[in-house]
Amino acid sequence: NNTNGRSNNNNNNNNALDILSILVSIYGSKELFVDEYRIMLADKLLANLDYNTDKELHTLELLKLRFGDASMRQCEIMIKDTDDSKRIVTNIQSTLRQKQQGGSVVDAAIISHIFWPSILQQDAIQHHPRIQAELDAFSTEYGQLKNPRRLVWYNQLGTVQLELDVLEADGVVRTKEVSCAPLQATLISYFEESSTRTAEELAQLIAIPVTLVQKRMQFWLNHRVVVVLLQQSVSGGGIYQLASAQQWSDESDVVPDDDGESPSGFGGNNDAEQDDVFASYIVGMLKRYKELPLHRIHEMLKMFANSGGSDHAYNKTPRQLSSLLQKLSKDGKLECGPTGLYKLVEK
Repeated sequence: NNTNGRSNNNNNNNNALDILSILVSIYGSKELFVDEYRIMLADKLLANLDYNTDKELHTLELLKLRFGDASMRQCEIMIKDTDDSKRIVTNIQSTLRQKQQGGSVVDAAIISHIFWPSILQQDAIQHHPRIQAELDAFSTEYGQLKNPRRLVWYNQLGTVQLELDVLEADGVVRTKEVSCAPLQATLISYFEESSTRTAEELAQLIAIPVTLVQKRMQFWLNHRVVVVLLQQSVSGGGIYQLASAQQWSDESDVVPDDDGESPSGFGGNNDAEQDDVFASYIVGMLKRYKELPLHRIHEMLKMFANSGGSDHAYNKTPRQLSSLLQKLSKDGKLECGPTGLYKLVEK
């Protein structure tokens, strides 16, 4: 039995190595494949809220067999960063529980940035003071634990879990749990002090462009938490207000996406067949890779749909692709998490 077990494991490893050879030939070189894998690994690790890296470690060991330890060194450090983060966060949260009532509400992926893909760009946004206070308390404890190191936050990354008291259509206030991006959490937090805000006011408080405020506020419009009182104020940005029951019931069922485009904007009836073809590619990708961000789906569609043998060339923009993904989500085929990763709906 032990001999059979070893034989099966060897066969599985050989099959995995054969698949890797095919993928390397598609990408054109070992270096390009490893770089693409690093980007995909970064997406998965940053979306991993429980710090579980068992699957990633198993995959890494297979890749080492094919490419050698040196080629996969950066990926190994990325996984180690995630494992170390779990221990550090547990330590800091324990310390803060002893120092302050309620402890810390912050979890963090603490990375060695020089080993991670350069797609991790820092956005100069200013969090709501209450959110920033939590981050500062965590940073202070980290500085004492790891002196002389200090934390530099990627403010645009991560997930915030909020509990909101929302006045719904039946006039009853209900508590809703919402997962959102940090910028979206900061935007809605400013409505605690005032039920009405202009886009220009929010842009000044957070230090971002008005257009970005309008784009990110669409999340709260879609959740019926706020409504637009005026599409354009004097300076052109719009006015938002926490939604009342009457406003909630008066809102249209068709809500544009956060780029201001209807979900049907990807293609009309004449493009239905083409949309079905691209949708089948997307479903196939997500079956293999489990979760992918929009830009990765876009790049892979360009690669596979235009590789020959298809009557439907892929020439859509990321904005048009976003509309198709929203349509598939509305149809119950996909779902998009708070970090922007798309995955198949489990049935």
